[in-house]
Amino acid sequence: MPTTKLSRIDRDALERALALARAVSEAECARFDAIETRDGWQEAAERAAYSRQVKTLQLRPWHAPPCACRSDEIGPGYGCSRGEVMLRRRMLKAKISLYEPDPIAALEKIASAAPA
Repeated sequence: MPTTKLSRIDRDALERALALARAVSEAECARFDAIETRDGWQEAAERAAYSRQVKTLQLRPWHAPPCACRSDEIGPGYGCSRGEVMLRRRMLKAKISLYEPDPIAALEKIASAAPA
């Protein structure tokens, strides 16, 4: 897969996601190492972000995590439900990477740091 230029916040989120995914178990570490060797760091990191978001957001198989939600349009299809698009919009507005491993915790951290 071709790699794309990453912003600083995306690279940071991807690095954290990959580290968290590798820390799950020796088997997961080996799996992500193999992905990185075969497909490159960015592919491994993007898969790790997907995996961590599915876990932290407790998504069902038919729900898209923010990193897979490619549209800002609410409608039919994977990644286009109201909840998926609204979370994506909240993250972008807060300047949080769509690769953030724990989107809700990141949003709550920003909200708690905001002046009252």
